[in-house]
Amino acid sequence: MKDLLDTITSASMGILIIILLCIMVFSLILHRTRKRLIAVHNRLKAEKQSLEQAKTQIKSLKKESAKKSDRIERLNNDIMVASQSSAANARCGKELYLHIKNGGTTVTWTKQDYELCMAYCKIEFAETMAEIERYYGNIAPRKQLIMLLQHLNYDYAAIGRVLGINSDSVRKNIARITPLTK
Repeated sequence: MKDLLDTITSASMGILIIILLCIMVFSLILHRTRKRLIAVHNRLKAEKQSLEQAKTQIKSLKKESAKKSDRIERLNNDIMVASQSSAANARCGKELYLHIKNGGTTVTWTKQDYELCMAYCKIEFAETMAEIERYYGNIAPRKQLIMLLQHLNYDYAAIGRVLGINSDSVRKNIARITPLTK
């Protein structure tokens, strides 16, 4: 009977330890997710403040000059359309980048898809993209993606999987992307 109780007790302790480990892992995941959400929230808050500042500037311009009121009204509409379009483009670009990051390919992408993805990457990887532009100049979005992936330590085979080509073709593509002469 005592052996049975000891067995039940040790099994119960094992189950409790497993439950506690699961709770700890879940807490860690929640904590990391919360940090990411806070970062995204702060970015959106900064963008909202920028838009609010732009709206305030537009209002002051309306007061300064009655002659320019038609132009200011058009600018206000353009800002609204641009902010909506920019947000939609950023979401779309992020989805495309995440598609690649999660093992997807760009085989069926259009030029616009590459442009949207790179527009998002210019926000997410601002320093890296600025460095690529300084070094290579104004290259096509697909080539920008190749250089970004290489900078993010993707090997030729991984870049090839993303582009739907073999690693030798990737090597040739990279060799064709010539840096600016200094």
